[in-house]
Amino acid sequence: MESKALDTIQTVARIGKVLSSIAYVFCLAGGILCIVGIACVGIPGSVRIGGVTIHSMIDNLQGISLEACYTAMAMGLIICAATCVVAKMSEHYFKNELAAGTPFTTEGASELLRLGICTICIPLGAIVIAETCNAIACHYLANVAEIQIDGGAPVVLGVAFIIMSLVCKYGAELKNGTTTITAS
Repeated sequence: MESKALDTIQTVARIGKVLSSIAYVFCLAGGILCIVGIACVGIPGSVRIGGVTIHSMIDNLQGISLEACYTAMAMGLIICAATCVVAKMSEHYFKNELAAGTPFTTEGASELLRLGICTICIPLGAIVIAETCNAIACHYLANVAEIQIDGGAPVVLGVAFIIMSLVCKYGAELKNGTTTITAS
């Protein structure tokens, strides 16, 4: 007999899997659009719509230089690539958890711990790389502003995954009878 709590957990896992898949697709599309943008902006006159080129549209924007567009698209590509990796890892975790029918397995807890660590490290690494690219662009190119990226959300989510992995590991130990509950 299934418990209501486990049913709720499995529903949340299904939602997590769907949201991870959606995040993956959006980040993949964003990364591809950054590549297309860099290619289109990099070739003067390459894209012409009704006699208007991308270069002329950028030139008409106040306060945005071609160099700033390149820098922003390169940074966006780096962040999208990192987020794609984390989203795919999340989707994989939720798929495995749903196949197991419970989050309270030793393998699932280990995978959730790994996901938590990667959810923190991969985006923070991408932010460091992206902001380094921005700093280099600011130093060597004219009209490029410093862009700051907030890395708080991945850290909070990663810590939550790590904490949940400990709860799931304890649940797996209780389920397998390898630990017992003691009152203090």
